[in-house]
Amino acid sequence: MAPAEQMSDQNPEQPDLVDEFYRPYIRALGNLVIMFAQCEAAVLSLVAQLCGGDELKAVDVLKAQDAKDQVISLVRSIGLSGFDLDELVISIEEFWCDKNIRNRLIHDEWYPNLFEPGTVGTRGLTRKKVPQEVFGGPTVFEVWELAARFGQYEQVFSHRSWALSRSRPTDSPD
Repeated sequence: MAPAEQMSDQNPEQPDLVDEFYRPYIRALGNLVIMFAQCEAAVLSLVAQLCGGDELKAVDVLKAQDAKDQVISLVRSIGLSGFDLDELVISIEEFWCDKNIRNRLIHDEWYPNLFEPGTVGTRGLTRKKVPQEVFGGPTVFEVWELAARFGQYEQVFSHRSWALSRSRPTDSPD
């Protein structure tokens, strides 16, 4: 019996664990999680290509406080121009902005909005020296849009990573 069949025999579809007012968000958030993970993998691949194929160096770049600026600097150093450069730089800038929105959705506390029945809110703290309270009111549609944007960034980053890998000379003997 295949593992998927065993799993379905042992675990019939599980009921939702969240309260009723969160249920409209379940699919949208699930898609967001997966689309972000795929996009983040494409970012890592792109930065590794920008670092000469060195994935460990790419991880160091992406862990830096100024990671976005370092990535943009690397992109500007490879000789792209015009649309290709603009598309990639804008996608990187927008990715980092949307990543912050995603982090608020994933890491902040969710609660039912008692002042507007049928809506939810989020509350979190910034990670600044002096933390500030941040409130949000995401809609299901906004979460779907965010997930879709990560899919678009992933395509841009994957394509550029592929193009860079094709332009790198191979070390194989003839």
